[in-house]
Amino acid sequence: MTGFKLTNRGEKATTEAKFNRKDTTAELPEAFHRALDDETREMARWNEKLMIFESAFMDAVLAGVDNVYLIRLHAADPVRNERWKVRKEEGGGRTRQLGESVAARDRDDADLRQKLYGAWAATKPVLDIDTTKLTAVEAAKQIWDSFQAEAHLEVVTNKPPMDKAAARGIFPGATTGAVTRFNARSTPFGGYLRDDKSGQEIYVHKSAAVDIEGGSLTPGMKVEFEIVADSFGGFKAVKLRVA
Repeated sequence: MTGFKLTNRGEKATTEAKFNRKDTTAELPEAFHRALDDETREMARWNEKLMIFESAFMDAVLAGVDNVYLIRLHAADPVRNERWKVRKEEGGGRTRQLGESVAARDRDDADLRQKLYGAWAATKPVLDIDTTKLTAVEAAKQIWDSFQAEAHLEVVTNKPPMDKAAARGIFPGATTGAVTRFNARSTPFGGYLRDDKSGQEIYVHKSAAVDIEGGSLTPGMKVEFEIVADSFGGFKAVKLRVA
């Protein structure tokens, strides 16, 4: 989807645990985990335009490494348990999940984190997303929109087709509207505008509001902006000005 390197470090540990008939990755030798961490830090220093690492411990593993954009994904326990059931119990034997339950895995992860990193100061996430009410695509869209605006790097190179139902009545170009919600300090690192022409909400990243004094938008504020295609088959707002 992105054209960049993606590596799930936790899955490598899962594969090792399954190969060695271990019930959880926490049962693997400490030397394996430390070697995996060293390998991950080395990969993070490769001369690549972008690399994507996925693991519950990246905040500790990549602490102190330059140019890291750390994202934390979390969800309410009932939702996590349902997702676990779908992936583990209904996966037809193809699941990569280990452990007896989400709660058991959380305990194993906490014990392993303490053993490997102790009180080591972890990197704080730049983006914190509660995925309880989000689909995987919706969560990915928040991540990419925020990252692309912060890094000035076009991440998605194979854009999906336009969602015609969601984009009905929206047209690229100059328009006006009103702010419905906005938060520059946490997810979605921006907000939404109600387009006067279509009546639809348009996402706006905080970087698009740099020409507005203080870079802050308040609900109800009237603004002028331009609508452009985003990387996920939809639209976003750019070049905001107070109307």
